[in-house]
Amino acid sequence: MIKDEFITGIIFSQFDEKVGPIAVAWIPPELSNEIMDRISLKSFNILSAEGGKVPQSLAIIPFPSQNLRGLIKSLEIKDKTRRGGVIDSTIILLFNEAEALHFYRNINLYEDLFNKQAEKMVKLIQTEVNKQKIESELKSFYSKVTDTIVAAFKKKAEPRTPKKSTLLLFNLVRKDLDKAVNALIKGDPVIVTGDKPLVELIVDTLTIFCTESEPQIIHWTEEFAPGDIIGGPTYLSEVYESGLIINLNKGKVSGGPSNLFCKKLLKRARQFDSSHGEIAIKKNLQKIHSATKELIEMITQRLVVPASIDKFIVDLDTDELEFIKILAISQHPDIEKKIDATAAACRKKMSKILSGFEKQKW
Repeated sequence: MIKDEFITGIIFSQFDEKVGPIAVAWIPPELSNEIMDRISLKSFNILSAEGGKVPQSLAIIPFPSQNLRGLIKSLEIKDKTRRGGVIDSTIILLFNEAEALHFYRNINLYEDLFNKQAEKMVKLIQTEVNKQKIESELKSFYSKVTDTIVAAFKKKAEPRTPKKSTLLLFNLVRKDLDKAVNALIKGDPVIVTGDKPLVELIVDTLTIFCTESEPQIIHWTEEFAPGDIIGGPTYLSEVYESGLIINLNKGKVSGGPSNLFCKKLLKRARQFDSSHGEIAIKKNLQKIHSATKELIEMITQRLVVPASIDKFIVDLDTDELEFIKILAISQHPDIEKKIDATAAACRKKMSKILSGFEKQKW
């Protein structure tokens, strides 16, 4: 049975101003209070991690002591009687840890399903319904989830097609992802290790950061192979000792420098669902690559004059400028000193404007 093998339950929780997170409604009815309380509390920790801002994307949270994982959708429901005028709420789908791969492979389908369900729950709760009506809506949602599972297993074998999900990437790699993004944008090799199905999904997703060229992809190899994004088992990290490694089993990145621009890029993208997050990433990277070309042209055509600097820095912040400098040097190491000097002149002008010593001319 799908119910027994995949789904453990669905919980709708809200933050109570007096007692904290509580389960308001759930299915099946035999879910233990201990599980519901613990999971409700952990689900609201997502809001704490986001500084109280409700994330637009799904979160994937492990509950190892119960051998469970959860897909969690956070939402705000307007309520004038509450402090701040809203009730923080979550929809939690609990599934068996052993079946995690199914949900990862189909994460974009579930993200869409949760987004639609969140809209329904907001409208429903604002009508001040009772627990029975909420549970009825959860049962309807449960049916849609089981239909999605059945449809996935009924699909005939199809040729492998690339699947991308920033949601999955952000949930599986929670530490130092900016290091990998920095390498990808500059065109440095990135190695992804872990279980083969997940590695293949993440390798495809990482191409989102390669907007200026078509990266050479190797979805899976058990030995050294040249490429831009390379997937393989965990021991592959020993083969690529000097490379940047994304270890999916540990959820971390090793090798390579951190970068403030890349950190901010990821922070902005995390505020959206997968499709809008990908759009935001590509838009920001297009700006960076365009500015890098402009910087190089300014130097090679000997146009480093105050008017050109004013025009160049008009839409940039200091972290973007620093990354543009790094990117330009990686592409043109022969003129590193000139790039460094020009970036310093731009930074000096930006500093004067920000400090108020010089009027903004843009």
